[in-house]
Amino acid sequence: MMKKWIALLCAALMTCMPIFAQAEPVGDIDWDARYRYAELEAQLEEIASAYPQIAQLYPIGATYQERTLWCMELTNQQVPAEDKTGIAVFGNIHGGERESATCAMYFAWWMATQSGTQRVQDILDKYVVYVVPVINPDGYEQSFVYNTRPNLRPKDANGDGTPFSDPYTDIDGDGYIATLYRGTAEAQPDRRGSLAFGMESPDWDGNGILGDDPRTSGIDLNRTFDYQWNRYDIETAQDAVIGSNSWAQAGSAPASEPEIKAVQNFLLSHEIDALATLHTGIQCVLYPWCYRPYDENLDSDDILFMKDVAADMAAAYQETTGRGFYTKSSYEDYPTSAEMIDYAYGRLNIHAYTIEVYNGGKSQSGDIAECKWENTLPEEKWVFYDQEQLAEMGLDVANLKDSTGAGLAEGEGLWFYTSATAQMVDKAPENQTLMAEGCRDALLVMIDSEPSGAGYTKPDYLNW
Repeated sequence: MMKKWIALLCAALMTCMPIFAQAEPVGDIDWDARYRYAELEAQLEEIASAYPQIAQLYPIGATYQERTLWCMELTNQQVPAEDKTGIAVFGNIHGGERESATCAMYFAWWMATQSGTQRVQDILDKYVVYVVPVINPDGYEQSFVYNTRPNLRPKDANGDGTPFSDPYTDIDGDGYIATLYRGTAEAQPDRRGSLAFGMESPDWDGNGILGDDPRTSGIDLNRTFDYQWNRYDIETAQDAVIGSNSWAQAGSAPASEPEIKAVQNFLLSHEIDALATLHTGIQCVLYPWCYRPYDENLDSDDILFMKDVAADMAAAYQETTGRGFYTKSSYEDYPTSAEMIDYAYGRLNIHAYTIEVYNGGKSQSGDIAECKWENTLPEEKWVFYDQEQLAEMGLDVANLKDSTGAGLAEGEGLWFYTSATAQMVDKAPENQTLMAEGCRDALLVMIDSEPSGAGYTKPDYLNW
């Protein structure tokens, strides 16, 4: 009997001890830097190798360019999985929104490196946390050339029979991609009233139109989930047409893209009670619905629960960062359809949130209510090249034309306009570490709110 009690006592002590603190520390990661996708993969592998007791790294799918979608699973493996609540964090569904990947990576790293603390040990004992830092690896990597939202499903934009036959390419040597406008050296064009001549490219396909077949699919992965896919309600026109900004970017079918198939299959095979998908563009926390407004006659108290949690998440983000964050339903932001949070909640009863982590630039007033990151962005740049200089770049000037077929007149050249966004492709915004810390604290609020309600529920027709 004494031996039995000693064994039980040892087991209890082992459960309470900070066993995870024995791992070798992960090498320093500069969270204010921008990393290529291969570097993110190496960082994930390093974390998993350093913390094998709590971190498992495995693939959940692949892209058109054979890049792997990785998931890092974080939990105390000594506690039975059936006693835990599933939580998921997904980053970077839109290629150029790379700050979202940084925030997801930081959260996985923080959970692992702080696993010896009581705060994180409690989470690892009670939850299984899944982190997929990049849903759209191809778009992520392409955005080091030019900011692109979609994935890289092959697309023949100019109809010459070869997909991506005229990709954007830096030909003036400044390291960035410019939008081109015709004009003379004496008069800088007004972008608001000028038709772009094309995009910076050596005219790879030789048709005279610069950059008319870039590396982008035109598909918004966050409009392709299998819930309200391609919905278009013209009868809502007096307010906003539901799906008006979705149907043209929704792909050929629900979950037509391999990245979204991978995410849906993952959600269908893992019991998850709450998830956050990370984005950039504004600074707020959104909750369902995306495709319609809240209806007290149709909706359960879950929507009101998510509304309250989203407000607490936004408050935590604002308190940590000192930057303004707000909250609203995604529909109130603007109507869409087939988004990830609607799929997660509508199909599987997962409490789902969109965290928009970054809105670059400075506010006009400096008021926190304007919800800007208050960082300094590069000045937009205009450079004029005459026809002789364009020829020196390798362009066949006599055959150049815009999309209407009009070539350059005598005395005309091209103005190269490089936006602030185009100049940020190789740079991280100022204070990105603070951004990641704010996102972490918002995610901790989400975790602390669970479990709540009925939890993960698959409808019968999905229980194959």
